[in-house]
Amino acid sequence: MASRDTHPLASSEASCRVRFSLRDLRASAACPLLAAFVLTGLALTAHSSAQAPADRKAIDLPTSKLLFDPAPGHPQRLNSLPMSIAVSPDARFVVTVNAGYGTFESGYMQSLAVLDTRTGTLSDFPDDRTLSGVAKQTLYSGLAFSHDGKHLYASMGSSSNPTGGALNLTGNAVIVYGFDSETGKLSRQPGSAGLIPLPLQQLAAGRRTHLVGNHEGDKGLPFPAALATVDFNGSEKLLVADNLSDDVLLIDPATGSILHRFDLSETDAVPSTYPIALALSKDHTRAFVALWNASEIVELDLKAQTVARKLPLLKPANPVAPGTHPCAFELSPDGRTLYVALANRDAVAAVDVAPNAKGAHFSVKGYFDTRLPGQSYFGAEPEALAMSPDGRRLYVADSATDAVAVLDPAKLTHSLASKTMAEPIGFVPTEWMPMDLAFTGGKLYVATAKGKGTGPNNFPPRLTDLTKNSRRMKSPTTYIGNLLYGSLATLDPAQIDHDLPQFTAEVLESNRMKAAQEKIQFANGANPIKHVIYIIKENRTYDQVLGDLTKDGKRVGNGDPSLAMYGEQITPNQHQLALQFGVLDNFYDSGEVSGDGHVWSNAAIGTDYLEKTWEQNYRGGERGYDFEGVVSQGYPLLQHIPDVNEPASGYLWTNLAAHGKTLYHFGEFISSTFCNEIGAAPKALPRSQEGPMLPGETCAHPEIKPGEAISAAWGGGTNQWPWAIPMIAKNIPTKPELVGHFAPEAPDFNLRIPDQIRVSIFEQHLKQWIADKQQGNDTMPNFVMLRLGNDHTAGTTPGGPTPKSSVADNDLAVGRAVDDISHSPFWNDTAFFILEDDAQNGGDHVDAHRSTALVISKYAPHTATGAPFVDSRFYSTVSVIRTMETLLELPPMNNNDAFSTLINTLFSGPGDQPAFSADYRNRDNRLIYAANTKDAPGAAASLKMDFRHADRADARTLNVVLWKDAMGDQPVPPMLTQKPKKMKKDDDD
Repeated sequence: MASRDTHPLASSEASCRVRFSLRDLRASAACPLLAAFVLTGLALTAHSSAQAPADRKAIDLPTSKLLFDPAPGHPQRLNSLPMSIAVSPDARFVVTVNAGYGTFESGYMQSLAVLDTRTGTLSDFPDDRTLSGVAKQTLYSGLAFSHDGKHLYASMGSSSNPTGGALNLTGNAVIVYGFDSETGKLSRQPGSAGLIPLPLQQLAAGRRTHLVGNHEGDKGLPFPAALATVDFNGSEKLLVADNLSDDVLLIDPATGSILHRFDLSETDAVPSTYPIALALSKDHTRAFVALWNASEIVELDLKAQTVARKLPLLKPANPVAPGTHPCAFELSPDGRTLYVALANRDAVAAVDVAPNAKGAHFSVKGYFDTRLPGQSYFGAEPEALAMSPDGRRLYVADSATDAVAVLDPAKLTHSLASKTMAEPIGFVPTEWMPMDLAFTGGKLYVATAKGKGTGPNNFPPRLTDLTKNSRRMKSPTTYIGNLLYGSLATLDPAQIDHDLPQFTAEVLESNRMKAAQEKIQFANGANPIKHVIYIIKENRTYDQVLGDLTKDGKRVGNGDPSLAMYGEQITPNQHQLALQFGVLDNFYDSGEVSGDGHVWSNAAIGTDYLEKTWEQNYRGGERGYDFEGVVSQGYPLLQHIPDVNEPASGYLWTNLAAHGKTLYHFGEFISSTFCNEIGAAPKALPRSQEGPMLPGETCAHPEIKPGEAISAAWGGGTNQWPWAIPMIAKNIPTKPELVGHFAPEAPDFNLRIPDQIRVSIFEQHLKQWIADKQQGNDTMPNFVMLRLGNDHTAGTTPGGPTPKSSVADNDLAVGRAVDDISHSPFWNDTAFFILEDDAQNGGDHVDAHRSTALVISKYAPHTATGAPFVDSRFYSTVSVIRTMETLLELPPMNNNDAFSTLINTLFSGPGDQPAFSADYRNRDNRLIYAANTKDAPGAAASLKMDFRHADRADARTLNVVLWKDAMGDQPVPPMLTQKPKKMKKDDDD
């Protein structure tokens, strides 16, 4: 199986030697020695027994990490996703731009928050142009003060309405706020004074994009990211990094005119470099740009207005390998060194930018490692930098470690040729996902993206005057995105230095680095599992499906039956599977939505790009759906560029291919084009620019109408569903390891294709594997992945499947797959892992991340009493991945799965679990064939939704439709306002 080149610390003998030279403790990072260790059945996984300090409580995170609450620095709660921090020229005010979903306290709008560093008062200023679900534009990462401190510039991006042109439709623009330097109050500037529109950018000859008008064109969509105010020829000008048109603009803020466009594109595909960060030399004659996806930084000559030099930073040789993600800058106080955070490489580069007789230096002096002591795997993800005024300390926001790494720049004394990295002197714990830093007034300010996490969402959203008329907010349960709060902590550097050993120990504990080893102990001592079947479903909570779980009239597990929208009558197979093979009632999806859920479900980690884009996409389509190997409506693999959303540690299939394991995929990370999609792709379209949202191809037989024959590859028989089933024109694998290792007849997300057909496709392949097995040849791949996502439902679209039909269809497909294997020669050596990619489409009384997970094998345990086996330990998506890797004798991919809790309890049985027989009741009563009528509840809203592609339908609106369909007139769960104790507990302010 083909594999790709990886980043410099790759899984190879050479890289093992390099890592040993870096730190003896990291010698086994991804080396053959570790494989031998895993063969013993042991895994570097943690018991969920990590202890919080005596005065703190431990909070389990869906990432597999812990938080110790409260974190240092007295974090104050912010609106969602504080992406950037700006400090006022007088150093008194610290401002964050909160560019996520929007929370109740901010009226479900994005906002800017202003902290008065003298008083500690934090004020929030929502922008009514960013109302969640209504706005056509989004705040983003750009934030900069004017030199006189009277104005604050913020970037506003829009993919859905790029040119604006009407009231409260800004398009892509720079927002100009007024700022009162005495009170810290923000004000919206009147008329044109408050808005600098950014028009579509004319691309260079041969450059093309798909982002404007959903077709190929030569006008780039700016989507401004970083901003910087520059003293240019004696007057203030503005630099704007256009993230999606691969350029930087020099703008006159007084007139809004564009003075110059610096073209930073490198291929025919735009975007491909994704400019994300800006920095200025001390004399403002040079600017530096971080190219997120090119593993480079670029020097701009502002006097000559030219693109001067490019500097690669640990750039991979393979053009489609994941890049290093330069994403943040910090200039040393003397202006001689530019520090660059490499989020996808766990490193910080020190670049010499000192002036010299020939002009200026522009070369790498060396690198810092930002990982923890003993951390041998990828997974720190540095996203932001801040430096003390004396230059003695460089602080790094390690977003995946939930910590600030403390660096001593004086330690960077080794030459680049020695291949060594300077290491941190310690770490400071933070809340969940530190995303930006600032140092001012002798204090270090730390903004985190997700604060303390979510909690239960079994209550309707609270409404404000601005949101009460929004149908999208009238949901029976609060949407997970609206429960994500940021935070802002204020840290004393003297305390950091004094308590650094204690802080570092806490960070090691919270990352489970001190945890005891776990193993999977089979009854006969040997690991019999040779095959793993991984099924990924879509978007259900635990309570929605298993909230009513009972055995002999007694409740089983921690469920709330009032939330069981798809209980035992709709999902009999999943209920029986849980009762027979084990109940996991404390399992959490690592992702919040499908966009990040499918990445976490296959990689056990996210990326900085993922966390800085999914909320803008989901809150109203203000940015594209850049997931599952599709980015900016193109295929990076075919464009010969890196996938900006891919973690450095890759995906499960990267791990499998690197270690000689066989794999086969059915629909996951596969992009289908269907015959019934209108029109045909333009013949002149270059293959490298082919995009998944382009019109489909014509076929001789575009769909299977009711009563027509279904092909043998799809199981045969006739179409008994009352709707036409679309046929596939072509399938494109979006990752190189999947090429030649996927079922070309298996569809992707399209919900008009029943899961019965998807499992029938699997069965056709299984028949051949069984036949080969009976001849003494085991050809079934070690790892089989099935996408069975119809439990997402297509709402109540007239003529399409009813929600209960979709969920029942999905349930039967799961039951059939287990039935097939358990009645085959593979039952002795196969394990199933079945989960939801996320839990966004429903309520749960424990946590908005809590979901269903099934682990199925012949080796499931029994209880002494005969009651169902219930394991209530904390598990996450990462735990599932680690357990699958352990069974297949694979090393971990990154520091998350290396130390996550192992699901070993469900393999502790004697190996006598009987075969499972699927429950066909919902086929026999024809529920799986039920179609919505034109007057179904929510039919009009469902008609407007896109169920052809994953999560293109607004989840909050869909959740209302599903609740009414499933629960009828049943009252919604209790209001949050009826839980005052919970509100007080969650209120950090």
